Amino acid sequence: MTAKSVLLAAGMCLMPGLAFAQANPVYIEKIDMPMAAAAHEVESVLHDGGYKIVLKLNILKLIGAQQKTLKIPHFNERHFSDIRAIVFCNPFDFSKLINSAWPVAAGCPLTLDIFSKGQTSYVVYGLRADYALTPQSRKIAEALDTSVIKVLQGIPMSRVEKDVPDIGKK
Repeated sequence: MTAKSVLLAAGMCLMPGLAFAQANPVYIEKIDMPMAAAAHEVESVLHDGGYKIVLKLNILKLIGAQQKTLKIPHFNERHFSDIRAIVFCNPFDFSKLINSAWPVAAGCPLTLDIFSKGQTSYVVYGLRADYALTPQSRKIAEALDTSVIKVLQGIPMSRVEKDVPDIGKK
């Protein structure tokens, strides 16, 4: 376990209500790898963390293929080379959410997106605690977020981004 993950875990245990009180409702991990390697590592750590991957989408390719029809102005101005979405779930956490406050289960299966530009990729995970409707569902969602973040921190050659990186328009 790295020093950063120990400190993050300790901080979350000491301040459970504050751990997710941040300006951005997303967690971002920067990986010094191109998409193919980054996606493989993300899938690997999710699997090792007990998550089942239920869907993988190449978002940039799917939308780009329809760009002539959709005519989206300024499509991909930041010139990402690849954008993928991964849908994943831990069946036990899903069951807890259904039994706690069933509408909150809409936040699970979980999703994350991987944005790639050259040799750098960013994993972006939307925090589920923001979906909580009751104190019990918030507790479950915070535990879920903590678990996913811990798993994502196991990605080789990655580091937490405290702020949204400025990925300029080429």
